[in-house]
Amino acid sequence: MNEQRQKSDGWLEPGLGARISCHEITWLPSGQTRLMPNGQARVMPTGGNLYFHKVPISGTAPQTRDFAQIVLLVTGSAVQKVNGERRLLSAGDICFLRPDDLNSYLPDSERSLVELVTIDYGLDCFLSLSVLFEDDRFLQQLTAPVLPPRFQMDANACGNLYTRLLKFNTPALSLTLRKVKLKLLLGELFARFFIDEENLLLESQVPDWLVSLCAAMREEKNFIAGLPRLQKLACRTPGHVCKSFQKYLGRRPTEYINELRLAHAARQLSDTTDDIVAIATRLNFRSLSWFYRLFRQRYGVSPAAYRHLHSTVRGL
Repeated sequence: MNEQRQKSDGWLEPGLGARISCHEITWLPSGQTRLMPNGQARVMPTGGNLYFHKVPISGTAPQTRDFAQIVLLVTGSAVQKVNGERRLLSAGDICFLRPDDLNSYLPDSERSLVELVTIDYGLDCFLSLSVLFEDDRFLQQLTAPVLPPRFQMDANACGNLYTRLLKFNTPALSLTLRKVKLKLLLGELFARFFIDEENLLLESQVPDWLVSLCAAMREEKNFIAGLPRLQKLACRTPGHVCKSFQKYLGRRPTEYINELRLAHAARQLSDTTDDIVAIATRLNFRSLSWFYRLFRQRYGVSPAAYRHLHSTVRGL
């Protein structure tokens, strides 16, 4: 099968810059593909962004896109072939595809009927999300892994999202309202899976040992002790730990530790009158200037300015 690149022109809805569509895939035995032109898949649109696909068991054509795509698998299971690797997607899986991910689908061992929903959206949405989050680090979480990030939703969460997506194409909704709903939807999904660390760990394919390690490192005594404590708790080689952090969390272990320390420093600044130097020293930053630099990078202001803006202590 030849690689195809799907273009946004003619697919994404004008004015909206996105399209939410439902797809049902039926796998055809080899003998039935002779009735199809060149043995290729046949697509039957029925209106309302609903598409029925009859696909040979050899799978769908591999595709990249000039836009981003979120795939929610609602019914059945299928083998996803992406960037040269194969993995099984099951009901409840949600996958965040980047434009250059080479992606196709093949039947599982049962050749089960597959129903999935895709959220296709233009790359300018990432700028809107960066403004919304006041941070673009979620993009690193999205783009760093070799394979597109995949998460598992429970049946209730999957069903609720599916229902919400079906309602998105209601003709009664104005274009303005649909654009607002789209931005809210993308914001919720990226916040849930790429910003909220606990959800990122629980709902992705992160190894159990890394989930446990991150939970342990959130204890004050451990993030103050720093990298030596992390390596001791991991019970794995430093190289393996570093690669795992980069692969699953999109950051190095030292960056993760500094984020925990800075979050604690921010709480101390807002909730206590402790001296800034004392806070930095307790948290084991190697120098005061380094603490100031990291804090400003993280929060956009100096520790003193942060305290002035967020203090909950009267009299400050």
